[in-house]
Amino acid sequence: MDKKGRKDARTRADRQKKRQFRGNQHTAEQDSEFTSTSAKKLQTAKDINFPVSNEFGYCILNFFAVFSTIASLVIIKNCKRNMQFSQTPNRGLGFKIYVKCSCNEVYIDSSPFINNAYEINRRIVFVLRICGVGREGLNLFCSLMDICQGIAANTYYACLENIYVAASAVYSCILKEAIEEEKEKNKEAGNIETHLTVSGDGTWKKRGFSSLFGVSTLVGKYSNKVVDAMIKSSFCQACNLWNNKKDDNIAEYNEWYETHEETCSRNHEGSAGKMEIDAITEMFVRSKEKHGVLYVKYIGDGDSKTFRGILNVDPYAEDEITVIKKECVGHAEKRMGTRLRNAKKHNKGIVGKGAGKLTDKMIGELTTYYGLAIRRHPDSVEEMRKAIWATYYHKSSSDNKPQHQNCPPGEESWCKWSKAEAEGTLASFHHANPPLTDQVLEIIKPIYEDLSSDELLERCLGAETQNNNESLNSLIWTFAPKHLHVGVKVVEIATFLAVIIFNKGFMPILKVMNVMGVNIGQQAMMYANSRNEARITRSERRSTNFSRDQRMNRREERSALQDFYEQEEGPLYGPG
Repeated sequence: MDKKGRKDARTRADRQKKRQFRGNQHTAEQDSEFTSTSAKKLQTAKDINFPVSNEFGYCILNFFAVFSTIASLVIIKNCKRNMQFSQTPNRGLGFKIYVKCSCNEVYIDSSPFINNAYEINRRIVFVLRICGVGREGLNLFCSLMDICQGIAANTYYACLENIYVAASAVYSCILKEAIEEEKEKNKEAGNIETHLTVSGDGTWKKRGFSSLFGVSTLVGKYSNKVVDAMIKSSFCQACNLWNNKKDDNIAEYNEWYETHEETCSRNHEGSAGKMEIDAITEMFVRSKEKHGVLYVKYIGDGDSKTFRGILNVDPYAEDEITVIKKECVGHAEKRMGTRLRNAKKHNKGIVGKGAGKLTDKMIGELTTYYGLAIRRHPDSVEEMRKAIWATYYHKSSSDNKPQHQNCPPGEESWCKWSKAEAEGTLASFHHANPPLTDQVLEIIKPIYEDLSSDELLERCLGAETQNNNESLNSLIWTFAPKHLHVGVKVVEIATFLAVIIFNKGFMPILKVMNVMGVNIGQQAMMYANSRNEARITRSERRSTNFSRDQRMNRREERSALQDFYEQEEGPLYGPG
């Protein structure tokens, strides 16, 4: 040292160098190098194949019972003595089996390693995430099964990061494939290959309009597959913690925020209801850069705010293309049901036990007939309108005053009067049900006039639907249940997994596991195959005419039963 006590800049040969920290058992699970490398390779791959091992699998056993029995039966070959088994402290669900005898000591891993991390920890976090279970549920399962105390928070979130990287990589590949398929089918339909028609919808983590997280998706018309999705978040945990310190030390806060801004999970300003508008408009704006396509037609629900948002940003102004709005038939049909229920609610004279009243069963029938009128005539506004009014006059018909002029003629008609006319049996025909009363007809006529306007029916041409988006919405929240609090990363993972399954079935889920370094065994492969087969069988069964008719009949029976209960019991619950 010099006179001021400073150390010489040169390192003395005899000075011991400080050992460089290279990680330990607590940081091993945070290693995402393997997953990141696999994810990068996947971006250039043309398929999502993965190896399946015939010699890999897990089972649950009683450690002490099994290994104490083995120890009492087996003698070491070299020293002719019994061996001793014990278990090292757990790292999550992973541990080492310690085998000792007088001549040797051996450690056996309970699970394969991914670099220095136990594979079993990533596997169980991923599998329970698929089941919609988080860390608390995982630890509850492990503790009550007497497996271990569960997984520490740092280990859990490190595993979650690996799942995020792997799922996002497979998700990106699935989207690229969906876009190419949609372009090909769009061209086959006689359209410009890159000018696509998509349906859009939003869903929120919390019911109501106070959610911190929202997901919006776009689905291609012809492929019925997701072509883009966006997650909106108005919350960031790190920002929330620092907000309390901001007033005390604004300089320190600004310094922190400069490093945090790029990774901040908050990407939305405004109300929860605005999440869908912002997300869908942003997906339209980025469609050319991200996918090389233009979304020229948008299938949406009756809410015009999202479409107005698209028009305001005018995403394809350079191409001189204005996005066209198409109406979802399902939402138009629901509008009829809503209007009729409101009419029943505000006009007590049209409800009750008398014949021809506006019951829930009748509302269900009129709503269904309205939707069928649009779906059966997707190419003509006039035919749609005629079919819509056919149901109105059909329900007002009696033996003395038949009004079936708009009903389809012929022996194959759904109208029994028209069918009897075609068969020449009108003389013996009688209307089975009494007509709606004049009071009911007068009240519901303006509803029919509004919902059969040219402006609305022109948007319904093509009989487009958002059913695929709504099916996807329900799938997303099976992986991140609405009643359990999660962060934005879990919502993103849930969206990735839902899109993967929705577009390609369950098999790519095994690819996500493979990208994380998790081994795929025969049991996992067999389950993925059986789940895909069950999904196809269920879809085919539900798409048959018989199945659809059965569902409609069940709904009508429930409505009729509810009407009966209400009339017999009277009002039992209501405001005031």
